[in-house]
Amino acid sequence: MSDQNAENQNQNENTTNKPPLSEAQLHANFLNAQKSTGPRTESGKARSAMNARRHGLTGQFYVMNEADRIAYEAFEKSLLAALKPVEAYERQLAVSISQDHWRINRSRAIEFNTLGLGHEELKDDAIGDSPEVEAAITQARTWHLEHPGLTNIVLYETRVNRMITKNEKRLSEIQAERKAAEAAALEEAELLHCHSVMNGEKVPADATLEVNGFVFSRATLIARIQRKADLAAARFYKSVAWNRAAQLPDHYRFPRPAAHQLKKAA
Repeated sequence: MSDQNAENQNQNENTTNKPPLSEAQLHANFLNAQKSTGPRTESGKARSAMNARRHGLTGQFYVMNEADRIAYEAFEKSLLAALKPVEAYERQLAVSISQDHWRINRSRAIEFNTLGLGHEELKDDAIGDSPEVEAAITQARTWHLEHPGLTNIVLYETRVNRMITKNEKRLSEIQAERKAAEAAALEEAELLHCHSVMNGEKVPADATLEVNGFVFSRATLIARIQRKADLAAARFYKSVAWNRAAQLPDHYRFPRPAAHQLKKAA
């Protein structure tokens, strides 16, 4: 028997073996249902209203109330900032990861709310020597009545966590490949820039240089090469006990553009 079939059979058995509710429980449920008439004031209705929104990255419609929408967008924004996706496929994986983490948080909220609802509905049936004992009895009875649903929450979280792990691994692989390709392209761009400077060509700071699909600004290249030159000089002078009279070898030097090379061509 497959794992899925086994899970389904266990769930069916759990549902079949669920004990009948007591008369007191049925009466409490009836009274609670009479109270659950939904929001009555205009402000309450506005807070619970469901609003459709189109996701800015996936283009899909979602229906959420305003509070959930604000919470979700802030949550997703923070995770996307941490994951730092670039280009469409990385963003798709990052959105999937953030949505799955939201699902995990939501399922845990449902678990807490289920236990809290049980405490509210079963509190009158719990008789103990102290409030703590009564709370423990109510919690146990809630689990006894709701364990199929609570077990499903655990299974749901397990599956979602597998998807998170899979997508995080794929995103990490793609980002590592992109960063390696970008680093190689940047090294080539620096060499090409130095070659242009050496040949006296124009290298205006506001221009760009494209290498293997990556675009680098000349200003960035100039700043990076300058930093490399400064670090190379610092390492050399450290090796000679910071003797300023020592002559910096030529292989530590980088070509620096003259002022006329940084100007735009007329």
